[in-house]
Amino acid sequence: MNEKILTGKVAVITGAARGLGRGYALKLAELGANVAIIDRNLHAADVYEFEKQSMTAPTVVDECKLLGVESMGVEVDLTDRPAVETAFETISNTLGSIDIVICNAGGGIAIFNDEPASKGAGDINTSGTASDCPQDVLLRILDINLMTCMYTCMAASSYMKKQNSGKIVTVSSVGGLITNGGSYHPYCTAKAAIIHYTSSLAQELGPYNINVNCIAPGVIRTGRLGDRTNEVKGIPLGREGTVEDCANLMEFLVTEKSSYITGKTITIDGGVCDQR
Repeated sequence: MNEKILTGKVAVITGAARGLGRGYALKLAELGANVAIIDRNLHAADVYEFEKQSMTAPTVVDECKLLGVESMGVEVDLTDRPAVETAFETISNTLGSIDIVICNAGGGIAIFNDEPASKGAGDINTSGTASDCPQDVLLRILDINLMTCMYTCMAASSYMKKQNSGKIVTVSSVGGLITNGGSYHPYCTAKAAIIHYTSSLAQELGPYNINVNCIAPGVIRTGRLGDRTNEVKGIPLGREGTVEDCANLMEFLVTEKSSYITGKTITIDGGVCDQR
């Protein structure tokens, strides 16, 4: 049983209706935090069978409540900055504060299966090369990864400055640290920018007793991506990562265990980046 070390804290997690975000939400709820989930679709897990089967309640909000904490969900398009600011105001008014923020929303594909634009066609992947990428694809990927992160951090910062405390964790990727070519380059470019943004934000918010750090996951098995054992070759630890692996790192970064760490990017990739 986890010690309730986050009792009284309010955690906001974006992109938490499924996948890694769900894992972070449940971990923080287990630690006693009240949890607010921001996602464009709070029922996003329903369209991915593995995710749906793992759910213990209709939504992650409901799962958090089963763990004995307050929880709420807000459906928001995180690429709309005014809407993000309104969401934070709603959360602060309802739950009382903004203590922890995890900027998890994002992805390397143009349209997700849970979006109306997909019309049941499944995930629609990006296309293009570093020298020739369609403008709509490039802007879409930058929007859903970099801009959603920045808008979330900007909205959270004003609340944390006033209370002179807070923990912000952004989510990049090993793709933001190493290059591997291919059509994923818009995603990797956005994730690299998140690393730089995290460092800059940490310098600005440090005097307010606000820690800002970043995690960079590698090959992680989630419900959307499914079995990734075919990608294990070349990983020194010889396995794909799990949601629990990432959630354990997140626990460290949002608690006082990491109180003297800020502006850092921590890889969780089984040793892949250390080979480069």
